[in-house]
Amino acid sequence: MWENSRYCWVVLCKNHWFHVRRNILFRHRIALAETDAVTPRPAIDAHFRVRCDECGKEYFYKPSEVMRFEQEPPEPFTPHPLFRGEGTDPPPVVANKSKDNAEH
Repeated sequence: MWENSRYCWVVLCKNHWFHVRRNILFRHRIALAETDAVTPRPAIDAHFRVRCDECGKEYFYKPSEVMRFEQEPPEPFTPHPLFRGEGTDPPPVVANKSKDNAEH
C-alpha cells in the first residue's frame, strides 16, 4: 500500500557509460535524502556536487534536477549535506543561556 511507501530525493547519475552496462533501460538514481510523498523539494539556490554511490564519479547538479522517487534508501545511507535536517530528524539541542548565567 502507498502508506508504507518510502521516498527519497534523488538525482540521476551523469556517468551514463558506466551505468548503461548494468541496465540499458534505466538511469542510476543517487539517493540524497529520505522524504515523504507530499513535502516540497528543499529550497536549494545553487548548483551542488554529488558523488555517485556506484561509479564514484562526482558531478554538479542544478536544483531542478532533484526529483522525488519512491524507493528504499541504500544501505548504509548518509544524507547529502544539503539535505540534512530535512524530514523527521529532531531539531538540534540548544543550551538554555538563562540557566548557564544563573549558575555563575
